[in-house]
Amino acid sequence: MRNIRKALLLLRKGHFRPLLKRLRRSLWYDGVAFGLAYDPRVTVTARIPRIPLDEVRPIRTDEAAVFTALPPGGTPRVEALTRASARHLLESGLATGYVGVTEEGPVYMQFLITADQNKRLAEVYGGLFPPLADDEGLLEFAFTLQQHRTRPVMPTVLLRLIEIAREHGLRRVVMYVHADSPSLIRFYLRVGFVPYGVRVERWRLLRRRLEFRPLAPDAIGGLAEPGDMNALAESLSRFAAS
Repeated sequence: MRNIRKALLLLRKGHFRPLLKRLRRSLWYDGVAFGLAYDPRVTVTARIPRIPLDEVRPIRTDEAAVFTALPPGGTPRVEALTRASARHLLESGLATGYVGVTEEGPVYMQFLITADQNKRLAEVYGGLFPPLADDEGLLEFAFTLQQHRTRPVMPTVLLRLIEIAREHGLRRVVMYVHADSPSLIRFYLRVGFVPYGVRVERWRLLRRRLEFRPLAPDAIGGLAEPGDMNALAESLSRFAAS
């Protein structure tokens, strides 16, 4: 029902191309994402660009529209889909959406989902993420407002969310990053995240199949070093076909 509401919202605003893209994906798609983990009890020592933030805190109801208001039809489809997804998640009942706040107000949002939300997590994502252990948190849906994307907002909030995870007694935070984002994978490896698994997602004629495989911590460790990004992306994508 939530997916139908999201589709209707996009249609009302004239965003047809994102829906066509989603339809094509549900007919035939192969994707792979890497599970990355970090122990929040360990202080991040990597040198990471950051900006001053007033605070990182749970999002308030009156701030949701900043991230969910759809742009006019004809704007980039990724932006429309991301905002529709933000609305979907904020209305889903997942209770731990955080925002990074500057003097201009909230500029970034991300979820830090914990084990007490496993049931809702499964309902919202349909098994896309395995259930979380009691001492585990999931970092999901990082969204920086378009006008702030040239600033290192995400790294700054990420470090604070790791601290929040530690304050809540978590021993591991995990995330899944798609193989077609090698520069992002490289960033998280530089922060200190360690690979632990692979998620293979296949769509065939509106039916999805998910497979989770373990991964040795050093399996993609070399990605932290500079190199040819195209070759890197190709090597990552081979995990989907193996």
